[in-house]
Amino acid sequence: MEPIRKLKDWLKENAPMLSVVYENKYVGMVYDRFASLPAKQQRQVLIGGFAGVIGIIFLYLFFSYWSLWSYSKKASRAYQMVALLQQHQKYRRDKSADINTLERNNQLASQGALKNHLVDLARSSAISAKLVQIEEKDTEGGRGDDQKPESHEPKIKQATVKMQRLNLTQLKTFLENVEFGSY
Repeated sequence: MEPIRKLKDWLKENAPMLSVVYENKYVGMVYDRFASLPAKQQRQVLIGGFAGVIGIIFLYLFFSYWSLWSYSKKASRAYQMVALLQQHQKYRRDKSADINTLERNNQLASQGALKNHLVDLARSSAISAKLVQIEEKDTEGGRGDDQKPESHEPKIKQATVKMQRLNLTQLKTFLENVEFGSY
């Protein structure tokens, strides 16, 4: 009994809040009950209690790992969704640029508009309109012979330009205006 008395005195001095737990009548009843058991059963209770504590720790670690794995899986799904969204936005941005180009070029869709535009480019290149012959013709764009015409397909226009009596500078300026112009 001497070691138990020393333990109680040490608890009263150093940790008085634990002495309240130790002096609790229910804790005392459990201790008395444990002390009244034979040595073999005391060992079984201690091993069972230790196994219970280990089991609780194992369950805690298992559920912590499970929640961490679940969170990691959700995060990877979120990253995949973000990547897919960025890919979709890039696709839409590219298609939007194509649509803007087609809408801008739609100004040349009317009959004779491409010819007038090329004549204006020739004038800006210091080429007389009398020296330029332009033939404009429509072609069917992107369709085979067996497909039906669709309203959303772009129409392709071609122009044949014949020029007479011009120098290399005028030709160069005209080709630059065609190549780097607004259409």
